[in-house]
Amino acid sequence: MASWVQTDATLTDSLFSYDSVRLFDPSTEIRLLDLHPGSTYTDDLSGYIYTVPISQAPSYIALSYVWGDSTRTHEISVVNEVNDGRGAFVTLRLTTSLDTCLRHFRTLQRQWQIEPLPLWIDQLCINQEDDKEKSFQVLLMKDIYSSAHQVIVWLGPAADGSDKVMDAFADIGQELLDKIGDHISEGQWLSVDRLIEKKIEQPGVVAFLKKAYKVVYVLKRDDYFARWQKRPWFTRVWTIQEFCLCSDTIFACGYKVVPEKLVSAVADLVNCIVMDRCLRERLETPDTPTYCILASCFLKLHLLFQRRVHCQYPNAKETLEHLLVELFAGSTRFYATNQRDKVYGILGLAGDADELGIRPDYSPSTTNAQVWTQTARAIIEKKWKTQRVRGLYILRYGSLGQRRSTQPGEGMSSTKNEREVPSWVPEWDKEMNKTYVGTTSFSACGKFRTAGLVPTSSPTILGVHGFCVDTIVDLGELAPADHVGYRDGPKKIVEFFDSVKRLLRMSKQNKWAKNIYASTTHHDAALWRVPIGDQYVAYGVGQQHTKRTDSKVESVYRKFMAYYEDYASREGDWNDYVTAHKAGDKQVNLAADMHMDELLAEGYYIALLYMQGKRPYLTQNGYLGMGPGHSKPGDKVVVFHGDTIPYVVRPVPEKGDKKYLLMGEAYCDGIMDGELADTAEREDFFLV
Repeated sequence: MASWVQTDATLTDSLFSYDSVRLFDPSTEIRLLDLHPGSTYTDDLSGYIYTVPISQAPSYIALSYVWGDSTRTHEISVVNEVNDGRGAFVTLRLTTSLDTCLRHFRTLQRQWQIEPLPLWIDQLCINQEDDKEKSFQVLLMKDIYSSAHQVIVWLGPAADGSDKVMDAFADIGQELLDKIGDHISEGQWLSVDRLIEKKIEQPGVVAFLKKAYKVVYVLKRDDYFARWQKRPWFTRVWTIQEFCLCSDTIFACGYKVVPEKLVSAVADLVNCIVMDRCLRERLETPDTPTYCILASCFLKLHLLFQRRVHCQYPNAKETLEHLLVELFAGSTRFYATNQRDKVYGILGLAGDADELGIRPDYSPSTTNAQVWTQTARAIIEKKWKTQRVRGLYILRYGSLGQRRSTQPGEGMSSTKNEREVPSWVPEWDKEMNKTYVGTTSFSACGKFRTAGLVPTSSPTILGVHGFCVDTIVDLGELAPADHVGYRDGPKKIVEFFDSVKRLLRMSKQNKWAKNIYASTTHHDAALWRVPIGDQYVAYGVGQQHTKRTDSKVESVYRKFMAYYEDYASREGDWNDYVTAHKAGDKQVNLAADMHMDELLAEGYYIALLYMQGKRPYLTQNGYLGMGPGHSKPGDKVVVFHGDTIPYVVRPVPEKGDKKYLLMGEAYCDGIMDGELADTAEREDFFLV
């Protein structure tokens, strides 16, 4: 490795060219930056860029940060070698975000005596104008970050109380490790809840946990945690891989540095308090409700650390399908400037990446629609070849399916959805929901649990075996959004359940429906079972529990409805409550948080929330269910071989016989345990 200092080089007005530091084999070589030290924050940035085979690279630090505005308005002077063996400084442009990061980094090196190792920074070490080089380097990203001596997560300058948050992670995290034990030691990962269980009776442990719990809640209450986690780093797709692959990773925010191990310890502590009601009861006080801490501050952190555990322990590798669902469907959101990075940015985490054969392709001739389609088909065909159960699971997130639509036809006129991305192909965008969670056990396909694929003339058409259940004839109101804090929340809840009651009355008058429910006396139970898709979600010791509903859920439903029917009849009182809540009234906010804790514990609210954007339907033969929000009369409820739940499809006769748009996943009362699987007539469906 050459070593350059400023006195060895002369200053020129030239711009840096990557041809001067060419990667002769971008699939095996990388560039590194030696950043020259500075005595003050404002000193000009300078350094030296060189190439090395990644297999022979010196110890280096990989940076994880956010580009921000991609306009390169700042510069770093970089030494280029010239013919006489000396060097000349040339200018390399960089973004404001990276300029700020490197200036802080130089100061941190002095303050924390960080070893002045070379840096790997995507913005400077990859020629961003060369799509071919970028495609090779993206494929190499897994090795770049896993081979790094250390990864520094740069969250940005200090602001909005971030120093208090970083200090809390450092202090609580270290004391937790000292008093409870190290949850990551000697290559082992231990759950914090088990460590607490072993130490809970020891002197001082409960007192420490109460203190830690109070600190975390106060930082949440004063909005410091929320602001800290709203930093752009927590929403960027690439940061997931960058954060997970290196065993030595630290968070840097302003001039505060905290090892990820301490942040992980605090996040795990909060999670196990939320999940373990017995522990929560020992620590809670009337002014420290629990759920709001997890929901507003720690969900995304917990998700990141779950991914990290899978990466650090090879036997726990996740599939690409599972990663896509976990990262892009649900309440957490990750974004990418280049949409295909939602696939390419997590390939390094997927245990089946090589098997799927997906390679990064940034060429202009390749469209995002082609990337989505290739990904979905590769996942489906891999499962088909390996005869795996739930081979069509990915269809639940098709481009017309998981929408938070507010009108029956919303999303259907989009040329993007109809012409570019097939209806069965997920786009992994911000509108996606996750409907069925946990261990809910459905088996609508009966014994046909392996996908039955039918050859097609185009990769954009998916042919599948299955059977038709019935045709939709009527629909109810949309399942409401998160109604806590919304002015029309109680009204929407009541209207939704009134529409379910209307459809239930019609079903009970249908002669075919009497046969559906002939073997049971629970036709009336559809009133509270259908709106939540027959899944009851609650929290218990150590985990989230999801199970099929039973008669006990009826009383929970009655209590839930009584609360909102009361407020719907007193609309003025509810509006006063919402106004005070939005104005930051501490007593009202505390009451709202306590109510959320109660809703979480009882489970009906969470189950209903998973159905957000779906719509109750009635079929010609009296089946009741929940389907996509943009369903309409004439749509068909079908079951495919290879998935355990039904779907709603829409015939498209203008595209040919047996051609359908996949509208989205569904619940259909009375067929979810395979009641029709052995008797229904088989047919082929071609999804376009």
